[in-house]
Amino acid sequence: MPLDKHIDTVANQTKTNYDFDKMANSYDKWYDSAAGQMYDRLEKKAFNSLAGERNNGKQLLEIGCGTGHWSRYFSEKEFKVTGIDISREMIATASKKNIPHCHFQVADGQNLSFFDNSFDAAAAITTLEFSENPERIITEMARCVKPKGKLLFGVLNSLCPYNQKRQNNTEGMYAYAQLFSPQQLRSMLGQYGTVKFKVAGFVIRKKELLWLTPFWELLCHAVGGKKGAFIAAEVQL
Repeated sequence: MPLDKHIDTVANQTKTNYDFDKMANSYDKWYDSAAGQMYDRLEKKAFNSLAGERNNGKQLLEIGCGTGHWSRYFSEKEFKVTGIDISREMIATASKKNIPHCHFQVADGQNLSFFDNSFDAAAAITTLEFSENPERIITEMARCVKPKGKLLFGVLNSLCPYNQKRQNNTEGMYAYAQLFSPQQLRSMLGQYGTVKFKVAGFVIRKKELLWLTPFWELLCHAVGGKKGAFIAAEVQL
């Protein structure tokens, strides 16, 4: 299918806090690094513990799908994915990947054109942080999902020292992000249904010790650590 068939534009898009168009071609390089692969492994493991079941072709709306990295994960979980992002360049990159059972389009997650109860689930992975109105995105997601469906979130943890360090870099994209703690996230999501979440990404930053990270992650979970880099959350509507 021609690329332009994948891309639907919207007339009045709400700006995000950061222009992701300029990094669409380099975004996936993070996952080529040893640290990026480790974070990715732990984040997806956290999601598997919350919503690891097969989904048999259920419809999932992914807000802020970016280059389609997480879209592939949801596709492998047997969702049929509609991925949207406000960045045209990100959508172009995602579309070129030809991920099975995924359709991508340019759209604003704060003003969705989908009918009520159109999807079985909706997801937003590291999207709320860069939105001008994260509460609006959550409300729109809940509106578009059927009763007894679920919302899935991946959020950068404000309690994590590594995330705090990244925010202090005024030239990086994280300086534009609004991060959330587990408590803040639970408070935001609790009005929509039953919330489950897991803190993950307790990654050892020294390269020579990176291989010990899975053991460190297990230990941090055992003691109830709350300062991992990533929060995976599920809301059962």
